[in-house]
Amino acid sequence: MKKNLVILSLVVLASISILKTADALDLQLIRQDKGYFSINAPKGWDLYVAGQCAELAFVLRDRENHLRQIFYFGSIGPVYMSHEQKQIDIRYMQMGGYPISWIEMPVISPLTPENFLANFERIISTPIARQFMPQAPKLSDFTLISSTAVSSQISGGQAALTRALFAKGGAVGEGQFTCTTAPFMQHMGGPGGGNGYAFMVSGITAPLEEFAVLQPVLAESLSSFVVSPQYVQQSMAASQAAFEQVVRAGQTLRETSEMIVQGWRARNRTHDVIAQKRSDAMLGYSRVYNPDNDEIYHVDPAFWDEYDKSRHLYEMRDLEILSGNDYQQWTRVPRNQAEIR
Repeated sequence: MKKNLVILSLVVLASISILKTADALDLQLIRQDKGYFSINAPKGWDLYVAGQCAELAFVLRDRENHLRQIFYFGSIGPVYMSHEQKQIDIRYMQMGGYPISWIEMPVISPLTPENFLANFERIISTPIARQFMPQAPKLSDFTLISSTAVSSQISGGQAALTRALFAKGGAVGEGQFTCTTAPFMQHMGGPGGGNGYAFMVSGITAPLEEFAVLQPVLAESLSSFVVSPQYVQQSMAASQAAFEQVVRAGQTLRETSEMIVQGWRARNRTHDVIAQKRSDAMLGYSRVYNPDNDEIYHVDPAFWDEYDKSRHLYEMRDLEILSGNDYQQWTRVPRNQAEIR
């Protein structure tokens, strides 16, 4: 009787979880107008804005689940391109030189879109970045799944569309990101050089198990970003370079959205399997397969070790560690180990 109650409770909890997920996936886009720009944002999501002109940035985030988010940064930096340059700047300040505001920025060598995104958490954790936007996404444990080089709009820059995993609060998120990196000041042997920037950094993310469903609407929201004509005029009055960056932002996000959608449709399906395997590694799980009922289960190492030594105590005695690269098996939502009888 007790065992039946446990199973019933698990079924009820699973049903509640499914209902919550279904509600979460039904995103309705509502126009948010900030005066100088507007965007179709998922209803109920928080919008954070920082900077202006070429440094304009925004983050849209679901307050119920921070893995669901959309973001854009016009420019981020400078960051160091070599340890030698950072040491020069540190010694310069120690000798009484003027403060260098980016001294705590990390060294990213080589300065590529993939390396920049892999160091994104370190970048936005610096005092100067926290002051600029404390709500910036952290992208902890950034784990690259795939990267495709795309045309750069910055002279001498490198641009890429990437797909990656990241961790937050014991869960794994998946996202698609675009980024352009370029040198700014070359290394000259003195302080203040040897650095670079990232431009037009954007991303759409969601929990791993939701991303395939949410990806189209997140991309649609990103593409709806529009800057007001008045803001463009103000940027033009401030500087020609800032004006060009602001005008480019709206077009860039529309193009980025199309690129994200096309990239997702044309993705290599083996990368879906790789994403699931890397997610399990990040969470410390294994997947096991039951050939009797064709079900997949998530198990932790301690449970599997105990089960494998005591199979005779279970009704399900033929579980095996899931191996190979079967797409259908690896992309199926695993059951909880508590359901193993």
